[in-house]
Amino acid sequence: MFIFYLLISVKTISVSIPPLASMVSFIAGDDYKVVSIVNQMQNPHTYEIKPSDLKTAITSDLHIEVGGHIEGWGKRICEKHKNCLRVYDELVSKNIKVTNPHIWLDLTLVPECAKIIEQRLEKTFPQDSLIFRKNLQQFLAGFDSLMKELKDSFEGYSGTKVLLYHPSWNNFLEPLGLKVAGALVHHGEKEISAGDFARWVKRIKAENIRLIVAESNMPSRICENLAKESGACYVLLNPLFGGDFLNSIKEQALLIKKGLECQK
Repeated sequence: MFIFYLLISVKTISVSIPPLASMVSFIAGDDYKVVSIVNQMQNPHTYEIKPSDLKTAITSDLHIEVGGHIEGWGKRICEKHKNCLRVYDELVSKNIKVTNPHIWLDLTLVPECAKIIEQRLEKTFPQDSLIFRKNLQQFLAGFDSLMKELKDSFEGYSGTKVLLYHPSWNNFLEPLGLKVAGALVHHGEKEISAGDFARWVKRIKAENIRLIVAESNMPSRICENLAKESGACYVLLNPLFGGDFLNSIKEQALLIKKGLECQK
């Protein structure tokens, strides 16, 4: 009977994407079940939400999503869920400057996102407020330490130009001292044309763009082919990483650095 009670008393938090779910898990702690709607290899922009996803989200104790235009299906959940947090919208309401909707990859906004999540957890589950506060402080301290480590690691690449397939990583790269030269495809756009491809090859060579960043959840050979034609380096990143949030941020950063060190 006691075991049965424990099983039915577990609180569930539904989250739109894996990285945000990782952050929520860190702050909420082990006593909460955190479920991601989208997996690591799906595109939240184009994902078609299933009835089972809606059921998971609506029946959860709390639903958290990025907001902005990241999840085109997100508003459907928030319209039906009485306890829904859209982190992007909350940042804007607090007059915090947001220049890119991919806020979980914005190294300047990660601490603010974590604080907003912790505040909603406290409001929803006040009995565990002390746990949430302790976990938040641990998260912020770990993030601060990681940022110092990464900035030192990238010091020799200050000003190095990077080309993105999709503009997710701008505010991940720039705090590390790198310069984003542009993006090949923006939200809602199709693949670049043959003419655009040729122009990018010329620009990469002329501006000494050193690295091209592709994304594993947006399959395309464009970046790899551009790298071959232009002599630039190429790296495949996963913006929807799972696992421990801080470790995953470090892993993506190390992949970027390894890409910068490639020899053609």
